[in-house]
Amino acid sequence: MIDFLHTVFGIVILSFMAYGCWISTIALSERSKLRKVTGAYYDYEIEEALKEMQLTREQALDICVDKKHK
Repeated sequence: MIDFLHTVFGIVILSFMAYGCWISTIALSERSKLRKVTGAYYDYEIEEALKEMQLTREQALDICVDKKHK
């Protein structure tokens, strides 16, 4: 019984870790796309460039997606 609980606990922990990796991957890919649109490297520079361009993050990501599909 204890082995079963250890296995279940391990699977639950690994699932949370995999989810964290997935979210991290999504965040990094969005940041990479925003770098291509703005030309800035750090997050605060990206935010400043977006303010100057009068765009939100979502609008800038849409621009990147539109360029890719053309």
